[in-house]
Parts: sequence; C-alpha cells; structure tokens
Amino acid sequence: MCGRYLVLADDDYEEMQNIVDIVSGNYNESSVAKGEVFPTNNIPVIYSHNGRNVLSAARWGFPRYKSSGVVINARAETVHEKAMFKNAFISNRCIVPANGYYEWLTHENKTKTKYLISVRGKRLFFMAGLYKMFTDKERNPYAAITIITTEASEDISFIHNRMPVILPDDVINSWLDRNNTDIDLLKSMLVSSSSAFSITRVS
Repeated sequence: MCGRYLVLADDDYEEMQNIVDIVSGNYNESSVAKGEVFPTNNIPVIYSHNGRNVLSAARWGFPRYKSSGVVINARAETVHEKAMFKNAFISNRCIVPANGYYEWLTHENKTKTKYLISVRGKRLFFMAGLYKMFTDKERNPYAAITIITTEASEDISFIHNRMPVILPDDVINSWLDRNNTDIDLLKSMLVSSSSAFSITRVS
C-alpha cells in the first residue's frame, strides 16, 4: 500500500516542468503539502487537460460512499472494474510526483519499523493515480486523487507486499493521454517497477 510519501516540490519544480506544459491557475505551492505527505493533504498532481499536461493541486483520498474516511489507494488488478474507480481509469488518470514513499515492516512482536523507499538514481519519480471531482459538506467542489498500487518488487517485498505503481518515463504521456482508452494497454502499465530501490530505515 502507499499511505505516506515524500515530496519536496521546491527543489523538484524544474523537473516536473519537463513533463508539464502549463501550470494550472489553482496550483499554489504554498497550498500543497511538502515533506512527509499524509492522506487528505493537498498534494501536487499532473493530469491532461485539453491535450496539455497541467500541474495542479488535489486532495489525497476519494471520500467513501457509505462511511467516513477516504480511499487513498486503488489496486491495479481491479481498478478497471471497481465502481469507485472504473470511470476515472478510462478518462481521469494522473501522476503524482514523489521523492520517496514510506512503508512499515511489522515484526512478530507487533512492533513496526518505518522505511523510506526511493528509486535509486532518480531524485523524483511519478506514481500512477486517478482523480475525480467531489463536493464537500458546504457543496464546494474539489479534486481528489487516489494512488494505484501493485505487487511489490522482489527487493522490497520483505517490507510489504504492495507498492505504488511507479511509471517509467517513456509511458507517462500515454498514461496521461485521455484519448487512450485501451484498457489492456493501460493495465499493462500497472506493474511492479523494475527499478532498483534505495531503502532507508527511518525509525
């Protein structure tokens, strides 16, 4: 799963701009979380709008239909068929820039060790996500995202059996392209990363 991640937007803005053509008017760096990011935080996301990639801000987590709380992850294996995700999978895909993500190893005595996992040789990587529009209790509209997860790569599976889908640079534009509605092609992108990872014990 992916329940926390790390983003340092100030230092990585130039690299994000290599993917983004224009900056959305509702993106304000002071309004997005930096450092360790938590569910329901406003976070930077990139999506396609009118054929161009846009940097914007969105809340992390789809609100649940029948209960409180939010859904922060969608499983790659079923994202194309679950009611909450399937429409967004076809038309509202996004990427989430990150410097790393956090995962906890649970020991036999129920204690946990926190690790920061990053892609070796890459300061910034991009996680596959979906976005949708919702309204809050005051009927104000807002955008929310969920991060897609898949089976963990072998070298990090000892910590947890799931990980966020980390998209290779050469498939990012195809993932973001709203004209791409080929379910099989899209699903083929949602696999464990072949990258090498750096694993740092945090606590």
